[in-house]
Amino acid sequence: MTHGARSILTLVALLTWGPVAFFASVCTAADPAAAVAPVTTAATTGPQIVSVQAGFAGKFKLGSWAPFEIELRGGAEATRGTVEMVLLDGDAVPSRVTAPADGLLDLRAGETLRVPLVAKLGQLHGQIVVTFRGEMGPLATRSFETAVSGPFAGILPVGRELFVRCGRPTASAGDSPRRDPNGPNIVDVARLAELPTNWLGYEGVDAVLLVTGDETQNEALLADSPQLQALALWVRMGGRLVLSVGRDAPRLLVADSALARLAPGKFEAMVRLPQTAPLEAYADGSEPIDIAAARAWQSPKLVDVRGRIEAYFGSRARDLPLVIRTSHGFGEIVLLAADLDLPPLSDWSGRGQLLDKLLRRSRRPVTESEDGTLGQVTTLGFSDLSGQLRGALDQFEDVPLVPFWFVALLILAYILCIGPLDYYVVRRVLRRPEATWVTFTLTVVAFSVGAYVLAERLKGTELRMNQVDLVDFDAEGGLVRGTSWQTIYSPDSAMYDLSLTPPPTTAGSQPPATALSWSGLPGSGFGGMRPAAGSLPLFTTAYDFSRQLDRMIGVPIAVWSTKAFVGRWWADAPGPIEADLSDHGKLVGTVTSHLDAPLDDCLLIYENWAYPLRQFKPGDRVNVDAQIDPQTIETYLRRVRVQGDRDVAPPYDRASFDIPRIIEIMSCHELAGGESYTFLAGAYQPFVDLSGAVRNGRAVLIGRQAHGATELVNGKQSLAAAPGQRWTFYRFVFPVSESHQK
Repeated sequence: MTHGARSILTLVALLTWGPVAFFASVCTAADPAAAVAPVTTAATTGPQIVSVQAGFAGKFKLGSWAPFEIELRGGAEATRGTVEMVLLDGDAVPSRVTAPADGLLDLRAGETLRVPLVAKLGQLHGQIVVTFRGEMGPLATRSFETAVSGPFAGILPVGRELFVRCGRPTASAGDSPRRDPNGPNIVDVARLAELPTNWLGYEGVDAVLLVTGDETQNEALLADSPQLQALALWVRMGGRLVLSVGRDAPRLLVADSALARLAPGKFEAMVRLPQTAPLEAYADGSEPIDIAAARAWQSPKLVDVRGRIEAYFGSRARDLPLVIRTSHGFGEIVLLAADLDLPPLSDWSGRGQLLDKLLRRSRRPVTESEDGTLGQVTTLGFSDLSGQLRGALDQFEDVPLVPFWFVALLILAYILCIGPLDYYVVRRVLRRPEATWVTFTLTVVAFSVGAYVLAERLKGTELRMNQVDLVDFDAEGGLVRGTSWQTIYSPDSAMYDLSLTPPPTTAGSQPPATALSWSGLPGSGFGGMRPAAGSLPLFTTAYDFSRQLDRMIGVPIAVWSTKAFVGRWWADAPGPIEADLSDHGKLVGTVTSHLDAPLDDCLLIYENWAYPLRQFKPGDRVNVDAQIDPQTIETYLRRVRVQGDRDVAPPYDRASFDIPRIIEIMSCHELAGGESYTFLAGAYQPFVDLSGAVRNGRAVLIGRQAHGATELVNGKQSLAAAPGQRWTFYRFVFPVSESHQK
């Protein structure tokens, strides 16, 4: 909701009859979850909600989808029903998710049943209400406080890194957060079956570390389980996976197994590792690995390796690769050809440094006191690049922002009219004190009508929408993914049934899958997800997510206010731009467009170089090394200019609402210098940044078109024609052959 909209709503409320009743209604809504579903105690003969397991070992991030598991216990009779969870969204409005994805649960008498679902929490303070609903109504309800001891005490701010380690739970001096407060925040999940079966559940996870030292637990890795399928899709959609595979590699990396499809090469044989120096050097470890324990160390050898070999034994990188990092779709996979959870690495004091290198920890951990207050950006109301994008989408040309001083001036004039001026008129002019019943009423009515007319003229009566579409193509894997940010301005208090329609893909392919949700504002500023105190919501009735999380039903938006949404979609489809690129000490090759419209402000990025194509028209075939004069990526992204004998780069404008510039920096945040350049984090929605793909040897082409790519639909009516601005950015990730790759 915009500041101006809140000011207008406040003024109208102050100037209408019944202000006491208005504020009383707001105050009574301070506990929205309780208003939605009051806590009841189930009868001993009925079903019970026993517990809730939140996130990964209790840890999950605010503002991101996360996995939850509700434990039910059957009563004296068998029942059927669904599980509902009500959580506050980023605007402190209750939202409801329902499980299972289809049909009803069968809960037998006395049975214990665990029900998984994914949900998204948008406020640090409040209540979460879980209900088991039968065919005739609620059968059991239980509420939980957030940010206190209990299942929801592990909520992490957006800027805190979260790494999930699946496999043998271990702790050593090398990676214990207690001994190293700046070390990685790693939570352990013992079994693969405890991981989510919906890839959205990983949205708040920075990386997953899969260790395979426990052979008894590796049986689950041999099957193509729903958990592995979800993990693989998350990586393709932009996640990061670290695979630690050692002595059990002959079983796990057999041809066409689930892990073999993720591995960056083909398993050939187990090879004795004569020296541990390559790993010690890679981790910058000051202490050597125990030589005695390492004498029988066998390492899996991979051939036909894809990606960058970062550590190896031998005279050449491909003799025995030990650490391989490669792009997988829009994400990244790192293979360590050793067991992190077994000696000698599990006992090595330098294991924490090895983990840091494998996980490529690039962001400084953000503490509770720092989150949302990154220096000067607190005055802007956001601390993350996503907040800058949201602020830009909140700007509507024909809807001016009403300044606070103007609202304060009107309130002061109102107080003067019903106070001193009214007293003077009835006492000095009319000399009839009882006339105040008429003059006071006329003053209130006049100001109320005037405020409403003024607000309507300023804010308008037409629904508006700003939208940014980001469409990405992975040329090697044949994956297309889309991200769509929308901000709706509502002229009335209304409820919306929203869904997202992606653009059509190539003929014969499956229709894209979609997910739609609200978009939060990181930080503790006005409208943020971590306010200093609980937010006062305007609405207390929960709206619903569809079972498949692709629709939002009954979303309320207050009069003259805005609400931000983010949609994601994906499908397997070829890209409309073809590239044949290789590295011969410099990037060479051609790029050919099969698009039906030109790409403007087109830029090709590879290694540390930027190749401006400017406009890329349909049918154009560009010879990269012959037709384009490259610049260093830092020079291009930072807008470096020569002044006299110096190179001068202007600071990044954090207050700018220039959408193309914001998307450019979000796409290459780490390449531009990250937080040290923008003074804004890139922790919320980090999948937008393709810097990792560039570092892994991919070439990335970025351009934009004027028309929208997706349609947001309200009920059955498309909002594509709603007044507002539309931006569509296309990004293409191309492999580069290794003719002379570094």
